[in-house]
Amino acid sequence: MGIQDRDWYKEEQREKKAAADAEAARKRNPFKRRAKRIPVALLDNANPPKLWGSDWHWTIQLLVWLAIVALLTIIWRMTR
Repeated sequence: MGIQDRDWYKEEQREKKAAADAEAARKRNPFKRRAKRIPVALLDNANPPKLWGSDWHWTIQLLVWLAIVALLTIIWRMTR
C-alpha cells in the first residue's frame, strides 16, 4: 500500500468514526437540540404577527362581516 493510499484510508476511517460517534451522541440525548431556548433579545414583541384575515382584500373582509351579522341576526330571531 502506498503512502497516499494509507493516508486516504486513515482519513476515511476517521470520518466514519466521527460520524458514528455523532450518531451515538444524538441517540443518547435526542431532545438536547429542542431544549435550546430563544434569547429574549431576539423576540419581536414590538411587531407581533398579523391577525388572521388582516391582510385580506377589503371586499372579502366586508363579505365576512356581512355573513357574521346575518348569522347573529338569524340566531337572535330564533331565540326570540
